[in-house]
Amino acid sequence: MHVKPKYGKIGLLSATFIGISSMIGSGWLFAPYVAAKIAGGGSLVAWVIGAAIVFLLGMVFSEIAGLYPRRGLSAIVPTLSHNMFYGFPFALANWLGIVAVIALEASASIEYLIEIFPQYDKIFFLNEALTIYGQMIAVVLILFYSILNFWGASLLTKANNVIVVFKLVVPLMTAILVIYSAYTPSNFVAHGGFFANGVDSVLTAVLAAGIVVAFNGFQTIISFSSEIENPHRNIPLSIGISIAFSLIIYMLLQTSFIGALPADMLKNGWQHLDFTAPMVQLTALVGLNFMTLILYSDAIVSPTGTAITFVGASTRMFTAMARNRQMPKFFDHVDPVIRVSRRSLILNVGLAILFLLVFKSWTELAQILGLLHIISYLSAPVALVVFRREIREEMYFFKMTFGRTISLFLFIFFSYLFTMATFKVALDMIIILGVFQLVFIVVSSSSLKDYKNGFIKSSLIYAYLASLIGLTYISPNNQNMLSQLEFTLLAATISAVAFFALSRLHINKNIHSELHAISSVKH
Repeated sequence: MHVKPKYGKIGLLSATFIGISSMIGSGWLFAPYVAAKIAGGGSLVAWVIGAAIVFLLGMVFSEIAGLYPRRGLSAIVPTLSHNMFYGFPFALANWLGIVAVIALEASASIEYLIEIFPQYDKIFFLNEALTIYGQMIAVVLILFYSILNFWGASLLTKANNVIVVFKLVVPLMTAILVIYSAYTPSNFVAHGGFFANGVDSVLTAVLAAGIVVAFNGFQTIISFSSEIENPHRNIPLSIGISIAFSLIIYMLLQTSFIGALPADMLKNGWQHLDFTAPMVQLTALVGLNFMTLILYSDAIVSPTGTAITFVGASTRMFTAMARNRQMPKFFDHVDPVIRVSRRSLILNVGLAILFLLVFKSWTELAQILGLLHIISYLSAPVALVVFRREIREEMYFFKMTFGRTISLFLFIFFSYLFTMATFKVALDMIIILGVFQLVFIVVSSSSLKDYKNGFIKSSLIYAYLASLIGLTYISPNNQNMLSQLEFTLLAATISAVAFFALSRLHINKNIHSELHAISSVKH
């Protein structure tokens, strides 16, 4: 018997609010401080670059979502364009990156709230990491996030629509009041000029300061593709609006943070700034003590709003991976009434708790997350080119201008951004993905021919990831073996060659039949 879904689809406003809520999370409480430490005044440019790049990436995903409005779409794009073996490392990085955000938000709340009771701070936060007691409280928060997803998208969006208003008002009010109370324009060029730590520090900030993590919230909209009304219109609109609103807020916050810093704090350079609860301490420095209670309240509300949407997104991603045989079929069980896989939800919450126990601080988690997101981003530009070549023009509902050129640029940019990571962290990340890939091929194969097929179909992407590790090792941020220009040209050339190779080899031969099935349902 067919069971009618209990809830309607997500409209443009709710989809936009999901995006904004995912982007204005713990990032506003920490990222302006971390970005200023890395890039000084140039951190403002880092936010603009981050927003512009993620907007272009969001439009790439929007075009694909117009063709394939599927549950958890962002995790399965490379599987749709190529095959499940090629798509697995991207899907894994995408899914793990979204799950880790849940732990990131819980960690952020605890790191801020312990400032209320400084006499107990060593009980909950010691040596720049949560103690076992701090982790226990954070676990309770993660369980709360899961409850709001347990009854489907309707409760999630209703709760989020209320939360997002508070999340917008508090950061805006904080930034405006701080700028009004204490603003020193000369801070932006202090100790070496606007790019005091070099132009490279701007791109480093995009990766290491949580800027990529902040704007990555657009993926929650993509993950809800199958539940959004009029997806070919509402997905690109909601992504564009949510990124624009979030950029305005982050630019104001970054401006207020840098402009309000006392001169004596900058006398030893940007890298020597030392804050534990940056926005609370900043408002206290400029005499806005009445803001303290509001900021502490938002230290719960903002991360909570982001975390509940990411719990929903990660659940849908994992369900989509199970549906594409990249995870056990057991998790491909969607409740026909609430349209959520509670099995996937429970597993994701458990994994988020594991992330919290392994990575014990916001800063440590943000660095890992940035790399996971970048790896997952590499697949969409390649997929767009494949779909453009294989799918007829009349099948498109939304098509971005200069899509192929923008896709090549995005692939090169994200590849270059990857090379700015710390070599050991990047190497560890690729080794972990490689081990998971090996396990996946073994459990998915029943014969020697299957094993060989799995390795062949995923070999090219791992060859490219290995080349990125080599580039990371010789990059200016690590061994610095080449001049900046030489390294940039080398990285761009290798990336361009890989882009053209990846977009032509091992593509999915069932693209047409799968799209035809979806099109039949649409029409």
